Amino acid sequence: MRSRNSLMRERQEAFRDARLIVIASEGKDTERIYFKALAKEYTNPSVHVHILERSETEQNNSSPEHVLKQLNDYKEQYALEADDELWLVIDKDRWTEAMLSRVATECAQDDYMHMALSNPCIELWLLLHLVDATSLSPEEQQQWLENRRTSRRTDPYLKMRLRQEMGSYHEAAYDAQMLITHVEEAIARAKTLDKNPTDRWPQTLGTRVYLLAESVMNRK
Repeated sequence: MRSRNSLMRERQEAFRDARLIVIASEGKDTERIYFKALAKEYTNPSVHVHILERSETEQNNSSPEHVLKQLNDYKEQYALEADDELWLVIDKDRWTEAMLSRVATECAQDDYMHMALSNPCIELWLLLHLVDATSLSPEEQQQWLENRRTSRRTDPYLKMRLRQEMGSYHEAAYDAQMLITHVEEAIARAKTLDKNPTDRWPQTLGTRVYLLAESVMNRK
């Protein structure tokens, strides 16, 4: 992480009037690759995106509670402006309702905090750039939601489907620009899937990453 003086100098000199968006994610690479590309594509002097990275000793610590701790630590170190945003990007798939509820409650009590959860996982958001999941049959949507592996050696269904749609895909190396060309479609599809936007996170197939994407694109 950059030093306090480095960040403050950057904000004072280059982003004096910029709204700061800080992103901490469950994944080590997937979200970082995507949002760096999105921020570059929609460069705006009034928005500055900063993506937190985990230290070497924390590489395997990806629980929602730890991701939230990253943001809380950041907030304690740096003075935030009233319109700055701290975004928690996490998956639903393997985490318990109790853990997600604790994290969602803490986010709701902090005006800076926002939770962008994908159910079942971030690959759903990426796939929505290329596939209209809203037109899938109920059986197909259930298959996406369950996101099962066909064997212990294969990737989960959505990762395999994304690789099929993109030609190649690995969470640490993929063509984010290919997806961002279709970000408007992804946002529209995610909004359609989000049938109960007042729920703390999507209870069925869905992703709230579209809210973060709109903020990065300065569509608020």
